[in-house]
Amino acid sequence: MTVTGVKYFLSILIVLSTHAALADIYKCVDADGTITYSDTGCPEGAKTVEKKPEINAAETPRKLPRTPLKDRLNRLLTADRHPVRITPRVVLGVYGVMSLVCFIATYRDKRKSLTRQWRTPERTLHFLEMLGGWPGGLIAQQVLRHKTRKLSYQVIFWSIVALHGLAWAEVLRDFAMSRAVMDFVRRMV
Repeated sequence: MTVTGVKYFLSILIVLSTHAALADIYKCVDADGTITYSDTGCPEGAKTVEKKPEINAAETPRKLPRTPLKDRLNRLLTADRHPVRITPRVVLGVYGVMSLVCFIATYRDKRKSLTRQWRTPERTLHFLEMLGGWPGGLIAQQVLRHKTRKLSYQVIFWSIVALHGLAWAEVLRDFAMSRAVMDFVRRMV
């Protein structure tokens, strides 16, 4: 018998043995009040209090409590439930670290392009820019003169910069547009 055949045989044996291992559970109370559980039934002199039939988890669907969508959205969107703990220092720190990482990644890509080695994918550079490294990417483009002529790269790069600008405008306007959108969603639901 081959190794694959043995694996197949063992998997069938395991499936069949788990079905044979299922049994009813009996809750028994002795004359002195001791509670015991048994899968073969209660011993003589003991009283059967409860019989729990076997439950196959695959056959019984799990029912979750139904909460209306409107209530779930309200819980999600309440400001007191999720307090904002992002300070300007944290944001500037993330921008600084990600800019440094993006600058280094762009620098490595430039060096590898000159020596014709395996290069960093553009989507990786764009991902780093999206995470807040776009200032480092912009500095690297200007200092290293890398990726400045490739139109497809520049379109995506400046789209990322515009998204960050829109996000900052939303923050500075105290999330007015986001609140308007969420109010619209609440009214629709």
